[in-house]
Amino acid sequence: MYGKKLWVGCISLLLLAFVVMPLVGGSYYAKEAAGPKILKIGTVSPISGPLGIIGLLWGRGFDMAADWLNAQGGLKVGGDRYQIKFIHEDSKASPEAATAATNKLVYQDKVNFVIGDVLNPCSEAIYSVTKPAGVMHVLLYTMDPYREDQWGLGPDNPLLVLLMPMINLSYDSFFKYLHKTYPNVKNLVYGVTTAGTFTRMVKEAVDTAEATGFKVVGGETLDWSWTDWNPFATSLLKHKPDAIFIIHGGGPDAVAYEIKAIREQGFKGPIISFGSASPLLIPTIVGAKNSYDIICNQAYAGAPEATEMMKKVKATWEAKYPKESWIDDPLMAWDEVWALAQGIEKAKSIEPEAVMKALEGMSKPGSLKTTFGPGSMGGLKTLGVNRMLLRPFPITVIKGGEIRMVKWVTPSLP
Repeated sequence: MYGKKLWVGCISLLLLAFVVMPLVGGSYYAKEAAGPKILKIGTVSPISGPLGIIGLLWGRGFDMAADWLNAQGGLKVGGDRYQIKFIHEDSKASPEAATAATNKLVYQDKVNFVIGDVLNPCSEAIYSVTKPAGVMHVLLYTMDPYREDQWGLGPDNPLLVLLMPMINLSYDSFFKYLHKTYPNVKNLVYGVTTAGTFTRMVKEAVDTAEATGFKVVGGETLDWSWTDWNPFATSLLKHKPDAIFIIHGGGPDAVAYEIKAIREQGFKGPIISFGSASPLLIPTIVGAKNSYDIICNQAYAGAPEATEMMKKVKATWEAKYPKESWIDDPLMAWDEVWALAQGIEKAKSIEPEAVMKALEGMSKPGSLKTTFGPGSMGGLKTLGVNRMLLRPFPITVIKGGEIRMVKWVTPSLP
């Protein structure tokens, strides 16, 4: 009788074990198997069309940054770990296409963050979708960072942030460098793509140049679609300038071709590029013979003055795309991802409101690490919100085909 009871008890314990183990041990192993969560981030930029090279280079920069962060275990968000996954969509440089792409990212892919675009009309189209959905919009670029009469950063546009400094913040440093290095330069002329789009930036550049002691004797415009830059060069040179500055000249290679046309028409004075031309592209396209006294605001990862992170980005590209030439545009894309990642980790949340609040609080110099050196968020007095990343930018000089970042400058935006 006792043996029978013992046998029944053992059977009961075994049955209990079969019931309890899936509930306890099974859930434990399920958690282990699940691993890190996935954080999906959408991007909207021109992947096709005349500006497609920008979308391609930036997209690769985003992906390389994600791979780097993921290899370190991903983002630590409170008690969770997140692996970053990018979903890239083509804006086709069209507000309509940008709207459709953003709707897909927000409502189909369920992203919490959207990065884009390189054109203001497309960025505004993106924000028209992200704002009501409560999704953070990280500007890829903006033509005018100030509020006044244009859409952009401000307290009335929540969940909108720019994780890179704008080119207008570099005007003062560049014109002072030009004035000091080339004391015989007096008269300047500017070139700009589709001037109406850049009205305020043109005015600010002209005002800054003249406040530095120069006389701006004229300006000429070109169209995004142009492929023959000789008429543009001719129109610039008719003003008989001592130096030329290009505020925005189109895609990464367009400015280089514009400089090539200017040099081939005999202009020997300094040329400043405030556009998106990689300093590596300029001597490649212009030729070493004509690559002299060219000053640009883009970084070069191959220069002796490059930061360790810049070198890392370049090395990552060369390992991942060994058959393709390095161009420095991915440095900026990598930087935006890194800054956003720091905001997410500081917030201990992937919720857009919490991440925005964390980023806005990172306003002390050095509170953010960037690819180019210590950074911070700024703009509270000027824009009404601390939502523009401020980090060092180089004054890059090309002489005889040699590229040197002769000076690092950290802009301020109170």
